[in-house]
Amino acid sequence: MPLVGLLLTVGAAQADTPVKALIPAKLINEAFSPFSVAKYMGYFSQEGLDVNLIAVGGSNEVALAINSGAGDVGAASPGQALVGLQSEQGLNLKYFYECNYRSIWTVTVAPDSPIQTMKDLKGKRIGIAAMGSAGSNFGKAMAAEAGLNPNSDVSFVAVGSGAQAMTALNQKVVDALVFSSQETSKFEANGFKIRYLDTGEGFASLPDVGLMARREAFDSNRTMLVGFARAVAKGYLFSLANPEAAVKISWKLFPESEPKNMDPKEALAGGVMVNKRRMEIWDSPKTKGLLGTFIDADWRRLLDYMKTSGVLKTDIPLDRVYTNDLISEINKFDKDEIRKQAMAFDISKMK
Repeated sequence: MPLVGLLLTVGAAQADTPVKALIPAKLINEAFSPFSVAKYMGYFSQEGLDVNLIAVGGSNEVALAINSGAGDVGAASPGQALVGLQSEQGLNLKYFYECNYRSIWTVTVAPDSPIQTMKDLKGKRIGIAAMGSAGSNFGKAMAAEAGLNPNSDVSFVAVGSGAQAMTALNQKVVDALVFSSQETSKFEANGFKIRYLDTGEGFASLPDVGLMARREAFDSNRTMLVGFARAVAKGYLFSLANPEAAVKISWKLFPESEPKNMDPKEALAGGVMVNKRRMEIWDSPKTKGLLGTFIDADWRRLLDYMKTSGVLKTDIPLDRVYTNDLISEINKFDKDEIRKQAMAFDISKMK
C-alpha cells in the first residue's frame, strides 16, 4: 500500500478518545440535559470524544471517584470538594467550568408542617439522600447561618431519594429535607406536595456545581477538557432554546428517568419545568457572555460562608479550587448556530 494510503487508513481508524464522565445523580434526568444533548447531538464526537455518562449518586461520590482515577471528568457541587482541598495534600482536583451560578440546595417541609423558618428546625430531624451527600455539608452550613448548632441542634438522617424520601417526610420520619433543586423539582413534577423554606438570598446566590478533573489532566489532557466543556456548553444553549427537545433527548438516552404511569403531556410539562428551573442558573450576566467563567468574588463568598459556618477550617486559595484558563478556548464556537439547530429540531422525527 502506498504511504499516503497507509496514513489515510490509520487516520480513519483512529477512535474517539474514551471519557468517563460522572454525573451526581442516581438517575441522569432532564436536569442534566446539557450532557445528554451533547451526546445525542454529536457535540462530544465533534470534539473527538467518546463520552460515557455515568450516574454515581451524588457530588461527594463524584469528587472521590475522580480523585481516585475512577472517572476522567465529573460534575459536582463543591461541598466535599472544598473540604478535601483545604490542604495541598488533600484531593487532587480542580474545577475548570462553572455550571451553576446559584445554589442548587433547598430545604423543604410538608405543606402542613408547623415549621415556618430555618430557626424552627431546632431539635428536628433533617432528611438527606445519604450520609455522604453534599447535602449534609450545605445543610449544616444553612443551619449555622440560622443561628443553630449544626452538630447538636439538628440531626441528619439518610432517607434515600425520590418517592422514598417523600415517604419519609410524609410519614414524619423526618421533619424536613435538604435536597438539590433538581430532586425537589422532580418531586413536584411527580405530584408530591412540598413547601420551601427561605434560606436567604445570601445562600441562594452562592455558586454551585462545576466540572472538575484531576490536576495532572490540565497538562496531559487539556484538549479533552476543553472539548468536553465546549460540547456541554453547546448542550446548554440547545436546552435553553428548545427545552422540550432537551427533555425528550434526556429520556431517550436514559429512559428510566421518564415518569411512568402519567399522561404523556403532563409528564412532558413536568420534565420541561424541571429542565427550565435548572437551566435558569446555568449562566450569569457576570460571565459577560463567556459560558463557564468562575466569578472570583462569588467563590470567595462561598468559601467565607463555609468557613464561618464551620464546614471549612482554613482559608483556601482560589487558584487551588478552580481555573479560568480554559474558558476562552471553550467558548470558541458559533452560539447562534447551536440555537438555530435547536429551534429546527423536530421531536416527532426522533428515532
